[in-house]
Amino acid sequence: MPLEWAVCLRYLRAARSGGPVSFVTLVAGLGVALGVAALVVAMACMNGYQVNLLRAMAGALPHVSLLPDTQSGFQDPKSLEADAIRAVHPRTAALYGSLDTLIRRLDAPAAPMQAIALRGIEPAIEAQESDFLAFLDDGTPAWKSYSPQERLRRAGALMRGLALPEAPSGGPVPVLISRTLAARLGVAVGDRLTLLEFPTGSGFVPVPHGAALQVHGLFETGILAFDEAIALTGLDSLMRLAPADQIEISIGLRLDDPMAAAQAADRLRDLQPPKGDAFHVFSWLESNKSLFQVILLQKAMLFLVLMLIVVIASFGMISALVMLVTEKTREIAILKALGAPGRTVRRIFLLQGILIGVGGLCAGLVLGLFVCWVLASLPLFTIPPGVYPGSDRIPVLVSPADLLWIVLGTIAIAAAATQFPAHNAMRIRTVDGLRHG
Repeated sequence: MPLEWAVCLRYLRAARSGGPVSFVTLVAGLGVALGVAALVVAMACMNGYQVNLLRAMAGALPHVSLLPDTQSGFQDPKSLEADAIRAVHPRTAALYGSLDTLIRRLDAPAAPMQAIALRGIEPAIEAQESDFLAFLDDGTPAWKSYSPQERLRRAGALMRGLALPEAPSGGPVPVLISRTLAARLGVAVGDRLTLLEFPTGSGFVPVPHGAALQVHGLFETGILAFDEAIALTGLDSLMRLAPADQIEISIGLRLDDPMAAAQAADRLRDLQPPKGDAFHVFSWLESNKSLFQVILLQKAMLFLVLMLIVVIASFGMISALVMLVTEKTREIAILKALGAPGRTVRRIFLLQGILIGVGGLCAGLVLGLFVCWVLASLPLFTIPPGVYPGSDRIPVLVSPADLLWIVLGTIAIAAAATQFPAHNAMRIRTVDGLRHG
């Protein structure tokens, strides 16, 4: 065994016998462990939140949207949709309609009104999107007792139920609304809503118009801006509710990789629109760019702040090593008298500090991963709706890349903290050590 390792391990074994040096060493290692554990848990929770948010937004919104350049809308949307499919090969492509309107309960004229965008979708296509179906239910307590596969199957049936029957009966139009919107309007599944519009003549009181709406199911994506302002119905049903010139038709594409939406949008901007159908292209990443930048900045700042715990613990390592150098002055002098060079003495204390840091690092990783497992496996905390998108529990996702950064950062801090005491040990003169040690 090399001399540096032999002496370093001997000092570590001797530290078990007790005394102020061993106590300070234990506290320093414990501080590193707690700092590493806090980093692991915090990064895992941030990753879980980010993935849940991306999943919720990618499920609720088309990854790439084509909107008409003029208020008259598309002249030939199907032809443009076919061109877009050939350009980017999306997983699904569909037409969407949007109608800005007011709604309230049908049987309560004094009930509160809510401004929404009533969105028309192609139910058969949207029923294939499991990301959004995961946020959908029928409003009954029994829903949670179903298996995940059964919930997805039933949610797909709810989505397909938005389609008009082949022989329309003139009955209420089925819609899906969020739990947030249902609570605000005071309705449940099966209740009816009415559309309101401002009269074209005199007066400012909205009046009912069009067919009644019936709440067919509820969703809760956790994205407040979507849940508060969007209701879903079939595109054919939407065309029954208002004149065509009041409905904005767009084309929505969903990709196999939602994170490639920006590149797909760039390719679509190079398309030549058929029959003069000029259009604008928006990807969901570009529309929410500032939100993702804030999340990345929060994660980086949280990493730096929590890494300060490890930095603070490194001062304990410095204290422990300085005390050890003082305690071992005579032994250091004897090693030098026997011919050990100063750099060998320096390496002994460098190894000592790094081993303390690595010991704390390993203990912290084990503790942090255990806490992550507990949070992911046990229902210890119930989160209010809307705090974490699509989840009522703290989402946890451990990233190997984050663990690598934590390991490298901790080892770098431990190595930097040992430089001062190791340099002091190297500078001890043999004569002074033997005389005063």
